[in-house]
Amino acid sequence: MDTTWTSNKRSPPIILFIALILFLLLIGILLAVTVQETSHAVIKHGDVAIAIRSCLQKGEYQIWKSTTDPFKYFRICQLGPNHFGMQIVQCLTTGVCEKTAFVKGNGTWVELTRYLSRIATRFNGTIP
Repeated sequence: MDTTWTSNKRSPPIILFIALILFLLLIGILLAVTVQETSHAVIKHGDVAIAIRSCLQKGEYQIWKSTTDPFKYFRICQLGPNHFGMQIVQCLTTGVCEKTAFVKGNGTWVELTRYLSRIATRFNGTIP
């Protein structure tokens, strides 16, 4: 009885799939922004600030950058249909620190962008 052994030189698809998933997780961890929270937001804006923090843990809707301070960013999140909040952060040598978090006016996109367009521009990168 003759038996022959053949080698399949290709990697099994499952190993490639797992490697891809691990790579994507690593990229996500490297791009995630860790924000040092402060008490001001909650003291001044209460549950709204907490809701914005929670919303931003899922990712930003948009990021805007201050036109006057190169280290200040506005992290926007969508709290509900046509209801937006923002967290203002400052990039320091010690990390990214929250300045405050609130809903501007009635929270509509129009009101928020009207406010932001006077002090910031849309930013298409990640917060350093």
